[in-house]
Amino acid sequence: MRNSPLLISLLVFLFFAGGCTGIQQTNTPVSLEPAETLPTQGEADTYPVLTAPRTSREIQEYVNTAASWAEKHEKEAALSAFNDPKGPFVQGDVYIYALDYDGVALALPFQPEMVGKDFIPLLDASGKPYTKVEIALAEQGGGYILYHYPYPAGDQPGTQKISYVRPVDDTYWIGAGLYTDEDHIISPDIRRFVEEAKTFAIENGKKKAVQEFNDITGSFTSGDRYIFAYEYDGTLLAWPYRKDLIGTNRINATDSVGTHHVQAFLTRAKQGSGISDYYSVNPQNNKTDLKISYVTDVDGTWMLGSGWYVEPNDIILGA
Repeated sequence: MRNSPLLISLLVFLFFAGGCTGIQQTNTPVSLEPAETLPTQGEADTYPVLTAPRTSREIQEYVNTAASWAEKHEKEAALSAFNDPKGPFVQGDVYIYALDYDGVALALPFQPEMVGKDFIPLLDASGKPYTKVEIALAEQGGGYILYHYPYPAGDQPGTQKISYVRPVDDTYWIGAGLYTDEDHIISPDIRRFVEEAKTFAIENGKKKAVQEFNDITGSFTSGDRYIFAYEYDGTLLAWPYRKDLIGTNRINATDSVGTHHVQAFLTRAKQGSGISDYYSVNPQNNKTDLKISYVTDVDGTWMLGSGWYVEPNDIILGA
């Protein structure tokens, strides 16, 4: 696995150096019939048995299985198998893709015309330079990313997707993802938790609500589940585990990969409610991991929200 010194500094530089010029991603409709294993060179018995994943943990296992197989085979043979749309590494709309650490696509079974193209300049529908993030995650050993990507069948150029990526060796990495939507990404429990906090704030007033949200022993803090709150100018109102930051303006705060996540919270809450994703150090594994929050407006003057790490949770993402 290729290690990247000063990872966080380089990531921040990459995010702001990306620009907005990208390659047009073509999306030719394809059949999503169950994959057929097409043996080559008498090696059919060497292919792993894969089933279509439905959860975040299963997609990680899918990618890990493919990587373990690839580590035991020549790179050319592995990429040939990954590029086969009817091969063993395609299950419906779930498929293995591969890129090198410079962002050049090596395997895309449903977009063969994109193989050999540089994905570094590409941004998704939300403006996220997703390939840069994926490379950073692969360099740290693996991780999840939430982004928008063309669906392999039909005319949906930007469908929400959660992928897991990891290295195969120091020359290339692979990933696979599940197409999903907001209702799957945010569990009913998190949504209910945030809505209960909003109701409490409206019924009891801002001052009492903020006091309760900042109480580690209060009714809105339980382990890694808690409520955070901001004024719309970026002033932090509630964060029970970082009371030293209460009252400070965090409008320009960035997450560990350089994203202005507080600005993203505010923008989404002003629209009413919704999800916002970012990266921070996961206390469960001490790695930079994907965290997804559900945020909501309170009364037009401030917002609140709560989030969860994709790991170690196991969320049903696909039907």
